[in-house]
Amino acid sequence: MIRLAALAFALTALPLTVARAEEAPAMQTYDSFDGTTISYQELGTGPLVVLLHGFTSNADQNFFQPGIAQKIAAAGYHVVAPDLRGHGASPYMAPPENWPGDAVARDQIALIAHLGDRPYATVGYSMGAISALRWHLLSRETGRMALGGIGDSAADEFNTDRNTAFRTAILEAMAGDDTPGAKGMRARAKATGGTLEGYLGALSARTYTPADLLATFDVPTLILTGDEDLDNGSGPGLAALIPDARYHPLTGTHLTAVLDPEFPRAIIAFLDEGRGAE
Repeated sequence: MIRLAALAFALTALPLTVARAEEAPAMQTYDSFDGTTISYQELGTGPLVVLLHGFTSNADQNFFQPGIAQKIAAAGYHVVAPDLRGHGASPYMAPPENWPGDAVARDQIALIAHLGDRPYATVGYSMGAISALRWHLLSRETGRMALGGIGDSAADEFNTDRNTAFRTAILEAMAGDDTPGAKGMRARAKATGGTLEGYLGALSARTYTPADLLATFDVPTLILTGDEDLDNGSGPGLAALIPDARYHPLTGTHLTAVLDPEFPRAIIAFLDEGRGAE
């Protein structure tokens, strides 16, 4: 009950939009591995950096409205930010039992094939960070990873606490209930163009990457979490599980740390480190 109450407060407390830094680029699309149409936005030129947004969000809300994508592009990178399957402009209405395994990660493999370019780096936040780990596990493609809003509970393949709270809120929203969690879910869907059905499928298909598999990673990794964010466990704890990973603290909660100016600054510095080593 405490977890569900905290989730309901979080869903209703976060501003659904922030002051837009500048207009976001137009949507483009590609056909993923199973023929599903996935939408994405791109900006800038240079090494490819893929941005993966959080649960119930979209690329625009997570990365373009606060100017994060624009700052990374201005630093000399080709930013590509998809709306993940079941979110925003990438609707997917299949029931949870019909979602393909590792669908979101496999969508990124298909995105890279569509772009015809190897990813220099992946930047993920929350669900996007969880998906980035799965993508790298399957493909070993990306050259660097910057993962925000994620901690060591993402390495627990039996972790269901947070997912159960989300699922309850989604099902209440689908039933037309007036609980705070249901209201928050409906507001998020309206603000981002998502659907409750898409959220439920994405949540049900979520797969974590356990510690023994994280130990096989050989990629520079930056973990960033807010000083009040323990929603997905300990950021330093996750950094300790991934070889060549380090932790960088941010200010804020799980939902507000992404707005900390230090978030894009630290990511750009991390990306630039790799170019200096070339």
